[in-house]
Amino acid sequence: MKRTIQIFLVAAMVLMLGACTRNHGDIGIWFGTWRVEQITVGGMPDPVDGDYFFQFQSKVFRVSRVYGHEQLVESYGTWEESEDGRLTVTFPDNSVFYIEMPGLEVRNEFVVQKSSGRQLVLTKVLADGSSCIYLLKKQP
Repeated sequence: MKRTIQIFLVAAMVLMLGACTRNHGDIGIWFGTWRVEQITVGGMPDPVDGDYFFQFQSKVFRVSRVYGHEQLVESYGTWEESEDGRLTVTFPDNSVFYIEMPGLEVRNEFVVQKSSGRQLVLTKVLADGSSCIYLLKKQP
């Protein structure tokens, strides 16, 4: 009897830990943290001051920027992927939209140019008609 209870507890813990990592939903390659390696605006590389990160879990999107040593700024929004290869990221409350990142606005529609398990290339057309390209690399 004692052995049965131990097996049941171990099985329950394994199931609970497994559920936490994906928030009860498989979102494929998007899940996890992606580092913004390069930003190109209008064909010209934009110097990235600090480290930018995109994070996806369930329908929650987090963008963060790390400056120097231990200074972090972050904003949260929602994201969804359409069947035609578009990624829409929205920050519903622009009063808490803190990130100063080239091309990033309260509502963003990206075209997924390249998608693999380790690298993403997203493009976005800006209001002036120029394009913004983001190269992202998956973090371990």
